[in-house]
Amino acid sequence: MRRDGPLDAGVGCRIAPLGVPTLILSDDAGLLETARVAYDDWRAQPPFAEPVITLRLEVGGDSGALEEARIGVEGSRLALGGAGVAGWADAISRRAHGVAPRRLIGAPEALAEAVTDTLLLFLLARTDRTPLHAAGVMLGDTALVLAGPSGSGKSTLSLAAMTRELPILSDDTLYIQLQPGVRIWGFRRPIHVFPADAPRFNHATRRRGGKLKTVIPLSPGAAGPLVADKATLILLERGDRLALTPIDAKTALAGLSRLDAGFDLLPKESAAAARRLVGDGAWRLTLTRDPGAAIDLLRDRLS
Repeated sequence: MRRDGPLDAGVGCRIAPLGVPTLILSDDAGLLETARVAYDDWRAQPPFAEPVITLRLEVGGDSGALEEARIGVEGSRLALGGAGVAGWADAISRRAHGVAPRRLIGAPEALAEAVTDTLLLFLLARTDRTPLHAAGVMLGDTALVLAGPSGSGKSTLSLAAMTRELPILSDDTLYIQLQPGVRIWGFRRPIHVFPADAPRFNHATRRRGGKLKTVIPLSPGAAGPLVADKATLILLERGDRLALTPIDAKTALAGLSRLDAGFDLLPKESAAAARRLVGDGAWRLTLTRDPGAAIDLLRDRLS
């Protein structure tokens, strides 16, 4: 795989994920079309802005099982390898290169999951789009930012919101833009929940973070805006009694300061995003085993 060198050859498609002009290049028409479909939500419209990020894709062999690949970050560079895929992304040049097995051609969700999302989001997070470990549910024109560590209930709340036809920004990660003003970006992908929390239908399963999850596609009713200019921060906790209580800014900041692995790569940017999100305060949502009741409480109290 060529790690450096010109990335301006081949045929490309223009997208704008999280509002950032991006160019995807490939000499393989099938692979390029698969990537185009994977990012159809973000298709750029003319007149096209100069790309900030460039990703070049090529087709590799089909050896190796398609499981979770290894991801390593050192300084400004990310390396992706194993499981039949390979790639790199460099935050200084804002370029990336990915190699995908031929079997991923025609499988846009699998291509995004295995290769392209990892490379693009690493670079996007360094363009004033700071990742926050939170789900995003739209209530009117406001994003409910449901923040908490793994296992706190973000995905099950997103699933409950989807069944009530509330638009979903994300079930796990939001991206916070600070300049020229605060914007909350979602990067919509299927919802991933533990099999015990999934609806009783035949859904695919996938390993994420070493854990088996059920993959639930978003329903048409959950589609909607990909960005919000208003946000209400809600910290999640588990308890015996459903409750929604206001908390002050200091308490909210303390709750956001515990960064999970993968969300601790940009500590200064994360701290700045947290301060802007908290504002004068936030809410704490105590969850029970009924996520639907929690979504109903949020709608009743915060509409």
